[in-house]
Amino acid sequence: MDHLGEQEELNTRVAVLETKNEAQECRLNSLEADVGKKFDRLEAKLDQVLEAARSRPSWLVALTISGLLTIATGLIIYLVTKH
Repeated sequence: MDHLGEQEELNTRVAVLETKNEAQECRLNSLEADVGKKFDRLEAKLDQVLEAARSRPSWLVALTISGLLTIATGLIIYLVTKH
C-alpha cells in the first residue's frame, strides 16, 4: 500500500508540474506577442526617424545657407548704419 501512496504522490507532483508548465508556456506566448508588437512599433518609429533624416538638407547646404544669411545680415547692418 505504501507503494501506491508514493505513486499517487508522484502522479500529483507530475500533474502540478504539467499545469505550471502550461501556465509558463501561455505566459511565454503572451510575452512573445507583446515583444513582437513593441518591436513592430519600434521598427516603425525607426523608419520615421530615418525618413526624416533623409529629408534634411546635407551639411554643405546647411553651411551654405548659414553663410549666405550671415553675409546678408552683415550687408543689411552695413547699409542701415552707413545711410
